[in-house]
Amino acid sequence: MTAARRIRRVRLLALPAALVAVALLIVGCANIPTSGSVSKLTIDGSAGAPQPVTLPDQPVKGASQQEILAGFIRAGRGPAVNYQVARKFLTDDFSAKWNPNAGVLISSTPIVSAPLTDSALQITITVAAEVDSSGRYTEYAAPQPTPLQFTFAKNSSGEWRIAAAPDGTVLTPNRFASIFHAYPLYFFDPSFQYLVPDQRWFADTRSIPTLIVKGLLAGPSSWLSGGVLLSAFPSGTELSPGSPTIESGRATVDLSSQVSGESATSQRRMVQQLTQSLTGLLTVRSAAVTVGGFPLTVTDGPAPEITQGVLPDPVGFEKGVFGTLIDGTVRALPGVGSGVDKLAPLGAAVARNGTDVAVLSATGVSVVRGTTAAAVLDRRAGLAVPSSDPEGFVWSVPTAQPGAILAYDTQGKAHPVAFSYDGTVVSMDVSRDGTRVLIALVTSSGPKLLIAGVIRDKDLIPTGLGSPIYPATGSGALVNASWVDNNSVVVLSQQGSTTAVNSYDIGGSKQVLGSVDNAVAVVGGNLTAGIRVLDSLGTVFSPSGSFGWQDTGLHASFLASQQ
Repeated sequence: MTAARRIRRVRLLALPAALVAVALLIVGCANIPTSGSVSKLTIDGSAGAPQPVTLPDQPVKGASQQEILAGFIRAGRGPAVNYQVARKFLTDDFSAKWNPNAGVLISSTPIVSAPLTDSALQITITVAAEVDSSGRYTEYAAPQPTPLQFTFAKNSSGEWRIAAAPDGTVLTPNRFASIFHAYPLYFFDPSFQYLVPDQRWFADTRSIPTLIVKGLLAGPSSWLSGGVLLSAFPSGTELSPGSPTIESGRATVDLSSQVSGESATSQRRMVQQLTQSLTGLLTVRSAAVTVGGFPLTVTDGPAPEITQGVLPDPVGFEKGVFGTLIDGTVRALPGVGSGVDKLAPLGAAVARNGTDVAVLSATGVSVVRGTTAAAVLDRRAGLAVPSSDPEGFVWSVPTAQPGAILAYDTQGKAHPVAFSYDGTVVSMDVSRDGTRVLIALVTSSGPKLLIAGVIRDKDLIPTGLGSPIYPATGSGALVNASWVDNNSVVVLSQQGSTTAVNSYDIGGSKQVLGSVDNAVAVVGGNLTAGIRVLDSLGTVFSPSGSFGWQDTGLHASFLASQQ
């Protein structure tokens, strides 16, 4: 299974945080006090492996409001049969209204409970992460206190039940890791050459295939919409009840009649999106579409790329030579002459074709195409190391002007990329599929790592960046950042006297990769094992076991990113 397709579980080493507009419900608590005005209780936040999901207890006769709430909270970690047990703690009317799938909050901190009236309790939790109703995982820069209110009423048997509560659930990190898994939904880039993941999180129930297909039909996340990513499904397409069905590894998806009127190319792309997204399930190997129960005949055609690999060895500059760093030597890249060497380069990015190199030097940003002489593209002062994209554009920006990005085409013409932002650029790197850009910044409000979608016109010329998302990197100064693969990035940040190395799943969790003293640069490779870190002495390090980094024996003045 490829890295893009494997299921990612939450990594508990550093929990991300979430932006929540609505109050949600608590799951995974231990005990709620049965008397007193204001008191504290603890959600099970112990570290370690995810805990097994056990069948929660049902209400007991004569239970108090506090005991009913405690049981309801515990029952929320049992999603089976649409949270059947949790609904037993609710009044009949409210049970039909409560929506546990509205989202989930993640918290492991002590929470505070207090009575509001004789028939209402309020609990306050400190929220770190959110999954919304569409399965999108987002973060808070800092945990946020969130009050949740519960109203009680007696049923016909005189037993207390919850008559009103926030929709959704709240889990501890361990419970979340036990119940929820990540599934990438795949959408096309504007060239239709690549399928790009948009990661979602769903509870471990039988409805996951349905949620995946409905997520595809609803389209990409807001920060990837507006032309950043495209769907082959026509607007208004609906999934038939009871679909999809899975038999012998094949998922059959019955869709509404809109798909019948689409071109053969669009129909093939629909099946490609479905196949790649549903094979995130271990039970699915292929997918087919029916309309009203009748099979949709799909013709053969080009298969989009899912992952974009790079050279297994790092590329850099050492002792006056630019090329692949192997066994303590530098081997010139095939098809690339000495044009890079002659520039006395300070940084570089190798294009997808392996022969075009965007170079930063004292002159500015230049491009070397194969064995031809370097052509200067950008002479502005204070430029960052450039980046390349798969359409052949060279991206350049002055470090002091984040909003002055220019993308140079193969003819050397500059195209402004609309983006408004203040601060100082530390690094900029375009994803290998060309749909997103990763920018590390120093701002007046602290370090910012942002990922923004690339908006292109009909000729695939970059014209602007969409609204960014911000992985929560903490307060440490950002040193460098790079793409690892199509769904994760790696970041260097200063943490005290050391330089921390962390990777971030986009729409997912953070992975602590340890630290390298005096690290100055990082480049992605093929998965986590391909990451390389450069220190201030020019030593190149590679990952080694849990949180370790080993000296590769290689040295370089700088490391180049690869498309």
